[in-house]
Amino acid sequence: MKRVGYWMSQKKNKRLNLEDHKETFRNAGIDLVKFDIDQPLTEQGPFDLILHKCTGLMVAAKDGDLTAECQINNIKDYIEKNPGCIVVDKFEHINHLLDRNYQYRLLLQCHLLDSDSPVFTPSFVTLTTADVQSNIHKLREANVTYPFVCKPIVAHGKKESHQMSIIFDDYGLTDIQPPCVAQSFINHNAVLYKVFIIGDQQFIVERPSIKNLLPRGQATIHFDSNDVSKPNSSSFLTELDQEDVSKIPFTPDYERLRETGLIIQRQLKMDLFGIDVIVDCDSGRYAVIDINAFPGYEGVDNFVDVLCNHLINRMSCNETVSSDAEQYSDAEKQDQNKPKRLKVCNEHCMMYKCQKEQPRNTEGFGYSSDSMTSDAESQDETPWKQPIKRCSKHCQKQ
Repeated sequence: MKRVGYWMSQKKNKRLNLEDHKETFRNAGIDLVKFDIDQPLTEQGPFDLILHKCTGLMVAAKDGDLTAECQINNIKDYIEKNPGCIVVDKFEHINHLLDRNYQYRLLLQCHLLDSDSPVFTPSFVTLTTADVQSNIHKLREANVTYPFVCKPIVAHGKKESHQMSIIFDDYGLTDIQPPCVAQSFINHNAVLYKVFIIGDQQFIVERPSIKNLLPRGQATIHFDSNDVSKPNSSSFLTELDQEDVSKIPFTPDYERLRETGLIIQRQLKMDLFGIDVIVDCDSGRYAVIDINAFPGYEGVDNFVDVLCNHLINRMSCNETVSSDAEQYSDAEKQDQNKPKRLKVCNEHCMMYKCQKEQPRNTEGFGYSSDSMTSDAESQDETPWKQPIKRCSKHCQKQ
């Protein structure tokens, strides 16, 4: 029986309700233990794996909250003293997602803005002042066009992180609240695709989103992104105008969404996250507009079962690596003149399976075949189901 310690906020606990699924974890071979974050974990362990959602604490600690800093350090101290304990996900990787400007810069490193790529992230720029003329200059220099979405620089951990605005012209610049990220708005027929990642599995859920907008002078629109894109949410912002209703519904390329998730996963080196993707209704290109650490996974059937399987795979892979390393060490001691090659998973094995590398077709994603390792997946192993209507079905491994 593997011992998994976990912690998440009260809100996250209520949403996932892992305590009510302890029997499911036990049947999967996991003793699930909710640890006290205010106490040293050494006294509560040992743990084979730590599962957490600490984005709120991480942001609070950065803002100088000493209690949050102490709580985070309780986890970090245990990890430092127990290097064999797996962490899902590592703090240094999650930290990259707390700042929206850094998020988007990570996407640029994925070559998602290559001119020949069908996937991109809309033009963006960080605004740090309320000075209108300075911001006009920055927007033009970064090729951010009207209308644009004004997003708080802090992407997680605060209620304000989801309070956004749509600015339509220079006059609306008086409504921004710096520091923030301004990102060009892309018309996408009010449909958002959430790509949820759980280790080596992906789930694609369709959600409502902002309707098509024109760059014409009108008052700034303020909204909460959580309210707009919730399953079955109803808002005037998600209702298409009459001229857009008659347009032929777009059917996305799920393989492309899957590939996008895999490419971003390689960059993030994370197990549990989600990306928000929209499709430009004019060009047909796919725009990645947000990344979320350990999202809610609404719409993912059997989430707990999938999570259990992933955690078991992680721990099994870790055991394989440790076992092979020990055997290699023993053999090396016996014969120093005959070094042996150690066959183990790569450090950030996306599938968490020990397997040989195979070439993969990544044409059109800004990557050469040499730069993409195949430890993440094989080309034909994932049959996909298309969702039925909206917000109800998802794509996943068979």
